[in-house]
Amino acid sequence: MRLKSLASIFVVACAAMALMLIACREASQAEQLTDAQRKEHLEALYQGYEKSFPSIESVTVDELLELQQGSRQVLLVDVREAREMKVSMIPGAIDAETFQREAQSYRDAIVVPYCTAGYRSGFFTQELQEAGWDVRNLEGSILAWTLAGLPLEDAEGPTKRIHVYGRTWDLAARDFSSVW
Repeated sequence: MRLKSLASIFVVACAAMALMLIACREASQAEQLTDAQRKEHLEALYQGYEKSFPSIESVTVDELLELQQGSRQVLLVDVREAREMKVSMIPGAIDAETFQREAQSYRDAIVVPYCTAGYRSGFFTQELQEAGWDVRNLEGSILAWTLAGLPLEDAEGPTKRIHVYGRTWDLAARDFSSVW
């Protein structure tokens, strides 16, 4: 009986070691990707996410920048967790809690939610769309923003740090420092 327990522990330990080695290999491979390759990977991730919310409208970073040049207010809403937003946010964005508290003052704006890559913000976008808002999900979200060469800020000003939620989403531009 004791031999079977030791064998089970050994099997579990070997499986854990194998998973750690795979994760380390994936992390080192991600570090070696060019920004163009990171962008391709992010676009593929987002295309998979879109299937979860097919009725919403999306906007690329370039399209967002064009919208911001128009006559209507464009409001960026960060739907990530507080610990993520503490690391950095897109300049001028507000958090989802502030948006919900002050929603009526933004009723005439085009609302553009974002998260790390576009999945969580996709569901937020869908909820707003169903409630009658003029809303578009930011494709690739904050990661796409960095890959477009655009700045982030924290409470002290401009920063090159970004919270990427986890290893899978470590696709920020190479000149950013990722945390999760």
